[in-house]
Amino acid sequence: MDNTRPLYNQDIRSFLLWVPNWIGDVVLTLPVIQSLRRAYPMAQISVVAKSPSDELLLGHPAINTVLTLPSGLENGFWQKVKFARNLKKFNFDVGVLFPNSFGSAFFLSLTGVKFRLGYDTDARGFLLTHPVATTSHLKKSQYRVEYYFKILSSLKLGAPDASFAKLTSQEGDATARKILLDMGLDEDEEFLALHPGTSKVERGWHVERFEILCQKLIEDGIRVVLVGTEKESELLNRIRKSGKPDMIKIIPPVNLRVLAKLLRKSRLFIGNDSGMMHLAAMVGVPILGIFGPGNSKTSGPYIEMKKQEVVTKNFSCSPCKQKFFKECK
Repeated sequence: MDNTRPLYNQDIRSFLLWVPNWIGDVVLTLPVIQSLRRAYPMAQISVVAKSPSDELLLGHPAINTVLTLPSGLENGFWQKVKFARNLKKFNFDVGVLFPNSFGSAFFLSLTGVKFRLGYDTDARGFLLTHPVATTSHLKKSQYRVEYYFKILSSLKLGAPDASFAKLTSQEGDATARKILLDMGLDEDEEFLALHPGTSKVERGWHVERFEILCQKLIEDGIRVVLVGTEKESELLNRIRKSGKPDMIKIIPPVNLRVLAKLLRKSRLFIGNDSGMMHLAAMVGVPILGIFGPGNSKTSGPYIEMKKQEVVTKNFSCSPCKQKFFKECK
């Protein structure tokens, strides 16, 4: 590759994309990745992602390879260094950093990728060949899809895709029909998906209010299917026990690709500001999103306005860092 030519005029054959940690943020990078694929249809696009986001990306048609970043207590700094250095053998042309952290830029630099794109944040500009300027205001106020798309400005792409590509099933994936039947539901039976959990406790609507909501929905003859992670099983079972067993069901543990298929079957998704909300938006389900200290203007569902409704209380101090006892007075 010729360093004297602008990046958009280079013969780029491979990309290494380093995506964020949270599922919701990963979903919001997909319209950008799809736009990159449209501009470079023959390029090899590889993505570095943590589990369980890697499950979702494995089924995305714009992505060739998913590389799972070591995580968890058993995988510390040196394991990640080894992982990054092992990627040198692929000789990637362009690396893209969606996270703002210094650590992600450091690990990307170890991969030997020739051109490295990302925001000039966290004192990491010297690790990037194409740093992108931003401000603290934009970091807090710009919608995430637009924020991520700007990272690729040196490639002069058109615009992020307006919708999500359909995921493809992988070998071993259970069908939505089988799981619904195992849950006691017919394949075409109408239901509402509800997610009472969230990545941070402070973001969540109180569980008692979800219980009351479920009871009211059941009174109107609406069947409710609860969505959540294995860590949220206690919360889900508490809500299930608050209503009629035949009217409240829980989706069993499945990977994110299969969960997306199940969500597509629902008539409506109600839930907190979370990755599950973004997963539902990704498959086109109408969204009723409950936002507490978060900001729907920056991280609301990426779906047409007529299919979303955001419920929030705009206090003068909103949004906040969700450290209530330190911030609130």
